[in-house]
Amino acid sequence: MLGHVELFQKLIKSYSIDKITFLISFCSVIGIAGFILLNTDFAKIIIGDIYSFVVDYFGSYYLILTIFSFLFLLILSVSKYGQYVLGGKESSPEFSYMSWIGMLFCSGIGGGIIYWSGVEWAYYVEIPQFNIEPNSEQAYSLATAYGLFHWGLSAWSIYGIPAIGLSVVFYKYNLTSLRLSSSLKGLGINDIESSLFGRLIDLIFILATVGAAGGTIGSYIPMLSSGFTNLFSINNGLHIDILVILLCVSLFGFSVYRGIDKGIRTLSNFNLILALIFLCLIILTIDFKELLKLSTSGIKYSFYYFWEMSTLGLATPSEFAKEWTIFYWAWWIAFGPLVGLFIARISRGRSLRQVIFGMLLFGTLGTWLFYLILGGYSMNGELNDQLNVIQNMKDIGHAETAISVVNSLPFNTIMLFVFCVITIIFITTSYDSMSYVISSHVLNIKGGMKEPHKNVRLIWAIILGVLPAVLVLYSDHNVALDLILIASLPLLFVYPLMALSIIKELRK
Repeated sequence: MLGHVELFQKLIKSYSIDKITFLISFCSVIGIAGFILLNTDFAKIIIGDIYSFVVDYFGSYYLILTIFSFLFLLILSVSKYGQYVLGGKESSPEFSYMSWIGMLFCSGIGGGIIYWSGVEWAYYVEIPQFNIEPNSEQAYSLATAYGLFHWGLSAWSIYGIPAIGLSVVFYKYNLTSLRLSSSLKGLGINDIESSLFGRLIDLIFILATVGAAGGTIGSYIPMLSSGFTNLFSINNGLHIDILVILLCVSLFGFSVYRGIDKGIRTLSNFNLILALIFLCLIILTIDFKELLKLSTSGIKYSFYYFWEMSTLGLATPSEFAKEWTIFYWAWWIAFGPLVGLFIARISRGRSLRQVIFGMLLFGTLGTWLFYLILGGYSMNGELNDQLNVIQNMKDIGHAETAISVVNSLPFNTIMLFVFCVITIIFITTSYDSMSYVISSHVLNIKGGMKEPHKNVRLIWAIILGVLPAVLVLYSDHNVALDLILIASLPLLFVYPLMALSIIKELRK
């Protein structure tokens, strides 16, 4: 036992790791996975009850925080502080503009855009808000608009506050470790990363990251399994889920081991090109005038009802807002610090205005393309009685329906293969950034090592694969999604502190 302890301490020292932060991070992953493994049914009930409590008592705060984030970033970008250059005016960007946008987008959306964009509208058509008649032409337009809303400007604004807060302090103080607590340096707490308050903030970050990562990726595995079983005409089952998990974790490990430049950047660039080719091929299979009509009406409704969608559930309780908008804002908030840490790492030489507009404009544009083209294709098929998306959602579920939509495309085998590849790489690039950020997060602030060792990055890629595996093998889709909202709750109180710290830092 003594030999193992000595070996552990030697590794900690050689890799310049902060022992306390590492143990907190490691125990968080194992603790959540162990809780689910210990009694799956009990864990499901407890997680469901906590989810309901959070939505009922804190739901309106998610809506308020999202509106605040959007307005805060707009004001910051047009102010004199928008010209502030990360790393100083003489700093030049580390990555080309296209590579930077690719990594920013891929790390921010993961596999979610693939999972939801083709069929999300089908959830909304029969329950439209704002006194619109179900299944009417207006209902279809609003259904498209809600998808654009949940993945558009407001959503990307949530990433903005931690991204700016962390970017400013990371380059201003030439930090070696990326920690959420560092974003609060502007509050004036001495050596905040090592303080009790700072440790608490970093624990919140770890719990949110682990919950969000495990919940999100755990929910995508069934869709990938369905895609591969359709692709290779084999029976679906637990063994397929295990193989998909092993494939994903292997890619996570390989990419993050290669590092940002050779691994994450290369995958992001490749996937961006592949995704654009995939969307262009879909455009060629559909009546472009119909697609343009559906897209135009959806965009128009997304702006026309923007304020109503943003405030639905504030004045009076709304079941729709609880089930959808609040869940989505919780999702983005849970991932906010993680994506913010990664954006901070890749944004040297960029101005705050570039970072803000890069997220708001290019992030929104990328997600909208998927919703308007893939979602427009499936909606058009439903309206022309060529697809039964709404009924399939009720009969066979989300994952199978998403795959059936892609399977209905011309050259379906090729398109389904490309779809699965894009999904895996999106998940991989998102998970890579998680592994990289947590590896950086556990570095010793005073150790002098600015980049986490590749072995440390590889270890975290494997560790972070534990929770999704547990959720897929021993629990279900709803538990995975519930975890995301629960993990985001403490961050509701951290976001305003980060905004205050940003203002104080920029004023100095």
